[in-house]
Amino acid sequence: MAVALADERLGKGWRRSQTRIRVVAVLCALVAAAIVFGLFERFRVQEGEAKREKQLIAAIDLRIGNPAGAAERGEAKARADIEAGLLQLQGFGPVTAKAQRLKQRYGITWVSKGEAATPLTQAYADAYNRVVQSEIERRHGQDYLERLAQDSGVSRQEKNVSP
Repeated sequence: MAVALADERLGKGWRRSQTRIRVVAVLCALVAAAIVFGLFERFRVQEGEAKREKQLIAAIDLRIGNPAGAAERGEAKARADIEAGLLQLQGFGPVTAKAQRLKQRYGITWVSKGEAATPLTQAYADAYNRVVQSEIERRHGQDYLERLAQDSGVSRQEKNVSP
């Protein structure tokens, strides 16, 4: 609207030619394009120089908080201990005189895993003891394990929990 008023009062000759501004704008655009292409040329990846980067591959074990996963770890640890020549039973609570008798008479060590069991620690200890008890049966027979339970004053089922 202001341009129309100015055209009425001053006539059409009051406007300057815009060719110079357009020429400057085109030149600036060409310089900017040249700079961008120059930077791409300078920083491009050249074939043969680039090393292939190792990719990070990760797996998340969702069984960490799962009693079944704890049981698997308990069984694996029991097998490793048996191969190393250790016969141990695991339970909860303080080490008692019954546990000392197990060690003296039968060479079986009682390992206390703490005062109270959580579902994970209980699953670990149960699986560990199950493998060790089957190894004791394999080495010495079924009656040896029953005699062991009677001498320590604990039934076979209770042996997983306390000495």
